[in-house]
Amino acid sequence: MNRRNFIKSASALTIYLLAPVKFYAGKTYKSTVKIYKHYLQKIIELINSLKKEKSNLVLKIMDGKKYVFDPYYHYPWQGGILDEKTGSRIFFHAHRKNEYGHFHTFINDENGDLVHLVLISMNKDGYPTGLSTVNTWVTGDKYVEAAKLKKLLDSFKMNPENYKDERVIQFIELMFKSYKDVIYKLFDERDEWIENYTFKYTKEPFEDRNYEVLSSKEINIYEDIRT
Repeated sequence: MNRRNFIKSASALTIYLLAPVKFYAGKTYKSTVKIYKHYLQKIIELINSLKKEKSNLVLKIMDGKKYVFDPYYHYPWQGGILDEKTGSRIFFHAHRKNEYGHFHTFINDENGDLVHLVLISMNKDGYPTGLSTVNTWVTGDKYVEAAKLKKLLDSFKMNPENYKDERVIQFIELMFKSYKDVIYKLFDERDEWIENYTFKYTKEPFEDRNYEVLSSKEINIYEDIRT
């Protein structure tokens, strides 16, 4: 066999061997998308169930209290909802322009230190509109690198019975499952921002009050489930 034919045969063999890999990779991707869309559908069903009651997620977490535009006023109560068994915590408040309010989500790491996961922006009608990571001065939590933060996100768990309407807690967990890859990317972008900041400046990035949100992504559950 001459060199030309040998290369041609080797190339054909490579394509033949890689074909199953591509097939299974494509199959895995489609399966993952199907899972994410399943959780998105669950969110839509949850929101619709509240709508039938003439309510929504924001009204439920505010629990009959008046709307207060103040970063230090937390819903449903100061300190938020805590699962003492897992160290997972959430609360809702309002203080940002062009946003009705947002959920903060936390978890304790293996040392018992508080770590912020992601901020979930909400509109007045109780629909999620965005996901963000924030600087540590905003929440007073501990910084951990993206790789560890992803593991902490996966370990977030709250007993739905920790709040009077289980759907509020179910919504948070469904958001984490539906937008897992998006949140992972936000963690990576946050770390990239921190790296770029420390390269440019000598001051501490975590105390710079000029930077509250370090990475963000707008979302629309109805558009996302179609795409």
